[in-house]
Amino acid sequence: MKKSIFLVAFLISTTFSAIAQDMATLKVEAKKAYISSANMNYDAIFETTYPKVFDIVPKEQMKLMFEQMMSNEQFTIKLVQVEPNFKFGEIKKIGKQSFCLIDHDNVMEMSFKEPMEDPEMMTGIFKSSMEAEEVTYDKEKKAFRIKMRSTLIAVADELTSNKWKFLNKDKENKLFTMIFNETVKSELGL
Repeated sequence: MKKSIFLVAFLISTTFSAIAQDMATLKVEAKKAYISSANMNYDAIFETTYPKVFDIVPKEQMKLMFEQMMSNEQFTIKLVQVEPNFKFGEIKKIGKQSFCLIDHDNVMEMSFKEPMEDPEMMTGIFKSSMEAEEVTYDKEKKAFRIKMRSTLIAVADELTSNKWKFLNKDKENKLFTMIFNETVKSELGL
């Protein structure tokens, strides 16, 4: 009897210890992913990205898309590194994969080449389309500062050698749906 109680206690403590360690690792990796994105370090971003993303969009094509999105004839976008204020959900084991949803602060500065004719209208558009919490316009810089909460989806599985990798949650979960099935989507409440 004492042996079985000891065994149960040992298994419970080992399980909690493993989850706590996994969360500690997840926090370190999430910070790396955030800093890589904020600095627009493409190689570091790709290193922290869930690999199946590149089955959909190859790395070179993704890099080109990022470059065109961040700077074009109309505007430039610069991500501003701020305290991310991470909020980690619970780590969920679904099949042989582990997942965690991580909310964080995200700030970008969008500078236009030409003066903005109706910054109030654009402010409304940014607030609704990007679900931005705060949008301010600097007339002198011709720039919007956009603050929002974003969500990273952390995944650890055989493909990642059980190391945490990430993809950004988009509003309609399009990328997520291309990679994961309905069961995973439902289990995560997406």
